[in-house]
Amino acid sequence: MSEFHSKFHHGVDVLRFIVNAKEPCALVCVTDINGGSMRAKGALMAVTAADVAGYISNGCVDGDIIFQARRADAPLRLIYGEGSPFKDIALPCGGSIEVLIIPKPDLSHLSEVLNRLEARQAAILNTSDFEWRYMPKLRLRIAGRGAAVEALARQAKQSGFEVHMQSPDTDMNIGNQSCDRVEHLTDPSTPPEIHDDSWSAVVLMFHDHDWEGALLAQALKGEAFYIGAMGSARTHENRISMLADLGMSETEISRIRGPIGIIPSMRDANLLALSTLAEIVKAAQDTGKL
Repeated sequence: MSEFHSKFHHGVDVLRFIVNAKEPCALVCVTDINGGSMRAKGALMAVTAADVAGYISNGCVDGDIIFQARRADAPLRLIYGEGSPFKDIALPCGGSIEVLIIPKPDLSHLSEVLNRLEARQAAILNTSDFEWRYMPKLRLRIAGRGAAVEALARQAKQSGFEVHMQSPDTDMNIGNQSCDRVEHLTDPSTPPEIHDDSWSAVVLMFHDHDWEGALLAQALKGEAFYIGAMGSARTHENRISMLADLGMSETEISRIRGPIGIIPSMRDANLLALSTLAEIVKAAQDTGKL
């Protein structure tokens, strides 16, 4: 078997794998969970004769699911854990996982679902035995400069975010592995036109706060579920005054989080990034984006 693509944890990645597969590919869907489970209901896996994309558990049952998917010639529903006929396959966390294996999925329908997700729209996967609503990947737009930007971009990308970075610097150590898109900022008063949808988070990481006004005003016009800006509590007070002078209302300004992060006063780029990313993920969970 070639590389096991467990990094493909989002539905859009698994669907893209299936649609682009050069050989027959089975689709595996988590249709129900009971008790502890590594993946949520709706999680997907794709299985070909030589490759796998996605994962269902932390290794407890994936091997058998792959085996069953490669031999199935008709839709097959399996239960692992409590109530399962597979007594020799245990779930250490207890509970149960129910999966549906579809050996010959409708590629036309999967392509439609994939196209909607890639267009940043929610989409419903509908088979004769299962229906689930999928949402686009979370997107993180980071505007700033310095080590904290690089650290947050890397960590967000590794966590499955679509990452868009904007910086006045042309020598940022950001490659394709950390960012899906990189833009050069040239004028603090006229940022590039962009629309942040409701699955987007925006973080500003500047020490020179002259860059913040237009970028924050732009973000506040969008639908981002999270907007944050780096700096101390005093810096944030000055930021609030600056935005009020620019005509922003109290309601608009209250959307901006500052200081950012769930852990106060992080003075290390990697730890600040980790603290900030955790706050973003919590905000995504609280607003129903996960």
